[in-house]
Amino acid sequence: MKNLARECVGCNLCVKECGFLKNYGSPGQIANNFLTDPHDEGVCFECSLCGLCASLCPKDLDPSKAFLAIRRKVFEAKGKVFSEHRGILAYEKKGLSQRYSLYKIPETCSTVFFPGCTFTGTRAGITQQIYSWLIQEFPDIGMVLDCCTKPSHDLGRHDFFKANFSALEDFLIGHGVQTIITVCPNCHKVFSTYSQKLVARSVYEVLAQRGGMPGDKISGCITIHDPCVTRFETNIHTSVRRLIKDKGLEIQEMEHCREKTICCGEGGSVFPVSPGLASNWGIMRKKEAGNNRIITYCAGCSVFLGKSVQTDHLLDLLFEPEKTMECSLKKTSPPFTYLSRIHLKRKLKQSNKGDIHEKTYFPEEDKPRINFYQIGVMLIVAAGIAGARMAGIDTVINHENIQNFVQGFGSMAPLVFMAIVSLAPAFFLPGAPFIIAGGLIFGPLWGVIYGITGATTGACLAFLVARYVASEWVESKMTNPSLLKLKNQTETHGWKIVAFTRLVPLFPFNLLSYALGLTRIRFTTYVITSFICMLPGCIGYILLSSSLMDLLQGKLSMELFAGMGLVLLLALLPTLLKRFKLENL
Repeated sequence: MKNLARECVGCNLCVKECGFLKNYGSPGQIANNFLTDPHDEGVCFECSLCGLCASLCPKDLDPSKAFLAIRRKVFEAKGKVFSEHRGILAYEKKGLSQRYSLYKIPETCSTVFFPGCTFTGTRAGITQQIYSWLIQEFPDIGMVLDCCTKPSHDLGRHDFFKANFSALEDFLIGHGVQTIITVCPNCHKVFSTYSQKLVARSVYEVLAQRGGMPGDKISGCITIHDPCVTRFETNIHTSVRRLIKDKGLEIQEMEHCREKTICCGEGGSVFPVSPGLASNWGIMRKKEAGNNRIITYCAGCSVFLGKSVQTDHLLDLLFEPEKTMECSLKKTSPPFTYLSRIHLKRKLKQSNKGDIHEKTYFPEEDKPRINFYQIGVMLIVAAGIAGARMAGIDTVINHENIQNFVQGFGSMAPLVFMAIVSLAPAFFLPGAPFIIAGGLIFGPLWGVIYGITGATTGACLAFLVARYVASEWVESKMTNPSLLKLKNQTETHGWKIVAFTRLVPLFPFNLLSYALGLTRIRFTTYVITSFICMLPGCIGYILLSSSLMDLLQGKLSMELFAGMGLVLLLALLPTLLKRFKLENL
């Protein structure tokens, strides 16, 4: 860090190319600022760690290494990651678990195939095809499904990364493994950088050395996105281009390629903390690609860039060329990627079961453990329902008694209920409990009518407050990356984003109502869309709540199953939309 602060001359060659540096100054300035004020901790997490600055520096400095060092210091000081990074770490944790891991290592094996997490999840079929091809070339090759823990590495969890990677390395060496053949560039980077005993080879180099894939040639013009972790891997760059040319395709290089390549936007886990900055890389890539299809050799890059421009994985092109060029090759999307990985593991375990070794090493915090908290909560709920029935609650709390209680408020009861529901967003109170109460108090029909009226009124009040009364205050509170992303998408796609977020009961209703008030969407459009698209969720909650009395009496009603089905369908809506390629609306 001190060396970067001292040696950087502020030539700004890297600043001109990097959106992160344009925001915060030269690498020397950032290093000086951190040395002066170590509490300015969030800045380094907006750097994608792509290394473009290193390829441009006339003094051969590598600022990305210094920014990674800052991340490590931040983690050491705090002992925890930012809340925005919990998603990627949960993904990593699943990859490390015994459920998704597999070690298929024959007795005479010295080489294993290590495809990585994302590629196997999105392309289990292609993974099997590659493995079958490798077996023909290396009869004793094994296969390992596991995670290299690069997310933890990039987020500064260095001790966790070292403990896990060292255990992985020792496990492989202990079973006679000497060479790793990787698909994922990130896995290749980890093994080639940190392993002193294992030789890392890219599958693209292996394919090129063995003459590529047989089959008919195809025609067309494509461009190549080199993943930023391969920036200085010239052998991989050459192999990739040879494989593509051998297929008969013409390559039109982008301005930023090979050692000058740029990040897709996913690198360094920047997107969760700064979606706008991360998205700018993808916009730049799309502009450079022009009308050309992008071919990349990183599954993560393929997914991220594929949101805005046609992007295919090189191995799709090699093993399924016709389907790839026709855009008919099916790839798995989350959360079905987890099921795909489990299915792949089961198929691999079916043959030569003697080659299978169970994972025996786990870092301390990720050792399999029983979740006694969840079990306790379930037992308490079950005991509560059983105790309530034994105490005769079904004779006290039933539809008739509740209706008599409500009638005590007279004609004002519906107005009081709707006022409470409409004012909930102003106090950031969850609306679902009130909607559920409406089903218990007023029954299914009037519960829906009063509930949707109150919820729509509350959404309108929050929207109007944000737009006309306290816009600056609301803007200062809108720091959550997901909300900022939705706000920006609403500016582009209008009512479609409002419809999507209102249909799915997973978005923060209250904050979202305020955030949408800061956009340019018309108020009438917002009201109509909100009303229509909140109605299914309201009906689902009301059906569930109106069946609670029957449930307490030990009866399973049709309303209960209908409500559960509707709420579940709405929760799965994002996944269904992605499967039909509607995620960008």
